Amino acid sequence: MGILDNLQKLEKRLEKLAERSDVPLEPIEIRRAALDEIDDLVEPAGRSRRVFPYNRITVEVLAAHAKQRATMEAVLGESSDLRTAISERLESSGCRQPHLDVRLKLVKRAGSGWATGRVFRVLCERVEPETSSAAAPVATSGRAARRAQLVVIRGETTRKSYPLTAERTNVGRLAEVVGKDKRVVRRNQVAFSERDDGINQTVSRAHAHLALAPTGEHRLFDDHSSCGTRIFRAGRTISLPSGSPRGTKLQPGDEIYFGQACVRFEVKQG
Repeated sequence: MGILDNLQKLEKRLEKLAERSDVPLEPIEIRRAALDEIDDLVEPAGRSRRVFPYNRITVEVLAAHAKQRATMEAVLGESSDLRTAISERLESSGCRQPHLDVRLKLVKRAGSGWATGRVFRVLCERVEPETSSAAAPVATSGRAARRAQLVVIRGETTRKSYPLTAERTNVGRLAEVVGKDKRVVRRNQVAFSERDDGINQTVSRAHAHLALAPTGEHRLFDDHSSCGTRIFRAGRTISLPSGSPRGTKLQPGDEIYFGQACVRFEVKQG
């Protein structure tokens, strides 16, 4: 077996580890995942141009112990080349951002806005120089200007459309999921009925969830569903890794399949 084959096997192994929520991410893996999320925020600007609409990036990382904090600081802090790596990634995506403020924030516990299982998150802002001390994250205006919703295409639910205004929206079969002790363990905001029609039964009771990021974008996560979660976009199908903590960024017009049930992700401006 050649060196190239060994490298490909190692890369696949790292990808599988990154998809598991029970394996703690190493600092270098967090760095790579943060770069991927930042790359996802690059937007088309017409005539083959692409732009990154933010000039301040804050990478928040969960580090409860002193040893963890020291390691994260070394790999992601001011002494690292994270800013250079971000600039190079953006340039490779077709856009330059010469004035980029990159910050690291270490926290001891995840806040209410964190998705389940996440050990880091990326916050992006557009800060004007003359008002940098009082500037607000662009996510605030982004949420006000964008009205996102899920429209049910296939499957039986209590409603035909669901506005996505909360930081987390659960999707599954039944409005309330009860555990073995008869206690409610999960509430689904998008609830498919317990109808034995061959479609709704492919939706797991705790199938997936959507998270509203501080930047105003929505990401979709599969919660270890039985029949899987897929996105149909521009003629191709994207299968979500089961239980992946990273999720997949949604785009307007995406058709999302929870098993055989289907909804469409829509975003209206204004």
